[in-house]
Amino acid sequence: MEHAKTRKSISFIGRHLLATAHQALSNTRQTVVASLLNVADSTILHRTRKYPEIMETLAACGVEDFVMHGEKKLPLDQYRWLMTVAMEFAKLQLEMTEPKEESFSA
Repeated sequence: MEHAKTRKSISFIGRHLLATAHQALSNTRQTVVASLLNVADSTILHRTRKYPEIMETLAACGVEDFVMHGEKKLPLDQYRWLMTVAMEFAKLQLEMTEPKEESFSA
């Protein structure tokens, strides 16, 4: 029961999926999508009216995200490790490029 998804989290994930689906459609011209599906252009926007219910259903089934062509999703622990390494590298680069203070003895 402790791992069950609440209605609120399902709605949140559903909205995320919906936004991702709309973004994918806006990144590709409607005419291109219509020609690939062999339907009229106006059919594409008509089909998007069904998106909210479909995305909420997918969220309830456990879908949390989409991977678009050319993307790769990293698990959170790998992402955190990558960011840690990137921050350490940035610190080293900063240390290497800082001007060195020269001490003058009088």
